[in-house]
Amino acid sequence: MPRAALGGLAFWGLGMASPAPVRAQAAPLDLAAALQVARTSGPLRKLADAREVAGTGRVGETGQYPNPSIEWRRENLGSSLQPDIFATAYIPLDLTGRRLALRQATGAGRQRVQADAVAERREAEIEVARAWLHAAATDGALAVATRQLEALAEIAGIDATRLREGLVSEAVGLRTQLEADRARVALVTATGDAARARAQLARAIGIRPDALPALAALAAPVMPAAPDSNIVQSVALRARPEVRARESALREAQRRYTAERRGLIGDMQLQGGTKQTSGFMTGQIGLAMPFPLFNRNDAARQRSRGEYAEAQTLRDDMLNQIAGSVDAAWRAYVASRGAAQAASTFDARGREIARIARVAYREGHFTLTELLDAERAATDAMNTQLRWAADAWLSRLEFERALGARLDESSPLDLPLLSTLLTIGS
Repeated sequence: MPRAALGGLAFWGLGMASPAPVRAQAAPLDLAAALQVARTSGPLRKLADAREVAGTGRVGETGQYPNPSIEWRRENLGSSLQPDIFATAYIPLDLTGRRLALRQATGAGRQRVQADAVAERREAEIEVARAWLHAAATDGALAVATRQLEALAEIAGIDATRLREGLVSEAVGLRTQLEADRARVALVTATGDAARARAQLARAIGIRPDALPALAALAAPVMPAAPDSNIVQSVALRARPEVRARESALREAQRRYTAERRGLIGDMQLQGGTKQTSGFMTGQIGLAMPFPLFNRNDAARQRSRGEYAEAQTLRDDMLNQIAGSVDAAWRAYVASRGAAQAASTFDARGREIARIARVAYREGHFTLTELLDAERAATDAMNTQLRWAADAWLSRLEFERALGARLDESSPLDLPLLSTLLTIGS
């Protein structure tokens, strides 16, 4: 299988899990383990492998050499004449070089199929990563909703006691109970979202939903400094499998066009064999050549010329698309990295705000409105960190994909990202 020039998730400090089945793992399923399982049992990976096999077979069909044929014939049966017995071999001859051009096109076609398969496998891994991040984020949101319900239920209990003691009004008791009930409904919604996300993840990695283990907590990725955008563009053009696929497709179309231009005259046939007539054995030899009277291969030449022009357009469009996607991925990664320091503390700050507010409310220093505002701010902060962590992972993974990096440890290079890109880009 082709290997890219750059390392993947291990490049960024994410260790890979053992390829053992998910059910045998005691540890929670993290992103690296999910990708490892998907490479073995994931339906998208299996589809990519199957399409590579089928595509390789398709491109090889037209480049195969024709088989020779052997004929044995006996004539004058049922007559008084002695039988004539013929044994003839027919060998196709490609005097125009059309078959050679088709064989060259087949080689380029295989390279195209292999590069397309690499790109499809990487896209499959990105989809698995998205599924895992979504499931981990919904698991985190479920935990946040559970914490919010527990906090508001505790507050409602405190106010219920105060209401019986006449320390708060009935409106305050009703309000805190209402907020607790709202949190209970939000927990139901979060539970359903988490269940659906886990089912999607199980499908993406190719296992049954009931066999999916607990997921590791979603944490923000390590985000090293990004290299210069010009270096990123240079590396992407060398490493992206889509570029190799379109370049190979262009060579394939050009050679098929050459083959069809040579196809004015089809394969000739060299004939040779023996003939037994009236008891005498003699030899025979001949040459058969199709004469281009009605079919001059005009339609095939026109088709191949159009396919060649289409391949050129697709190659140029792919280069423009890569330039745009690399620039967008680089900008998104730089922006995500710039916000990492502040975003990584949302959860801790939110929990601290909620703790301080509850203590102050018990001691009578906070009003109910201030407490509820603090609880909402804490919940929003914790959910924001979950969304941030998922978005940061996606920006990093999209940046890797834009560079043409794989999501495993297949690269022999074990250098920091910036140093590697500087070396390759120089």
